[in-house]
Amino acid sequence: MNRHLSGIALGASLAFAIPAHAVELTGAEVGASHSFFVDDTSVSKTTLQGSAELGFGPMFGVQGDLGINWLNESDETATSATLHGLYHVNDQTSLGLFYGSDKLDGEHRDYYGFEVGQKGPSFDVEAYVGRGEDSGLTGTMMGVEGRFAVSGAFGLGGKLQNADFDDDASMTRVGLTGDYTMPNGMGLTAELGRLNSDGLGVGDETYVGIGAKMSFGPNQGVTFGKRGLLDVLPGL
Repeated sequence: MNRHLSGIALGASLAFAIPAHAVELTGAEVGASHSFFVDDTSVSKTTLQGSAELGFGPMFGVQGDLGINWLNESDETATSATLHGLYHVNDQTSLGLFYGSDKLDGEHRDYYGFEVGQKGPSFDVEAYVGRGEDSGLTGTMMGVEGRFAVSGAFGLGGKLQNADFDDDASMTRVGLTGDYTMPNGMGLTAELGRLNSDGLGVGDETYVGIGAKMSFGPNQGVTFGKRGLLDVLPGL
């Protein structure tokens, strides 16, 4: 884990060595979402999230994510924060290291990993691998998701996420996504998927997610999606 932290620290040191006039806000997002299990809609999660990205010249950047989650069935509130160190290989390909923490019921779960993204004229895709560590559940997580622009306003996509824990518990999430951008720039999103789990007391559940977000800045948004266990679990 210290190896990953050293890499992020080195990237941050290089970024701060760049003249201040080269630093700019390249993108930001704010949004809200709600997801629930079809068989029991009381098992649901409501989330407010925001992200911002700073560019240090054309190649380096830092992205920060903050989120608050209301877990309605358990009547708990959870928070998450993630920092990404970014390297833009070119206009289409980006690499990143991320480090973050989820907090629930006074306990923290730290996670870190590697991510890569590719953007084209009509598609974008990203993938990540990571590991979470705390005194309770500890394990690995990975995911891939993509989007294809059907038109200027409509997009369709999908996602696959998996987490395996050291105590033989695991979960896999598969979802189909769709989005529509309104004339005022607000994006509306919807997702239908399936969560398969083993050893977590959840079982296999179909879920639905809906959301809305606004994107800002020259890049109209940020480079990477959200990370962490709270972002893998719909409805919980």
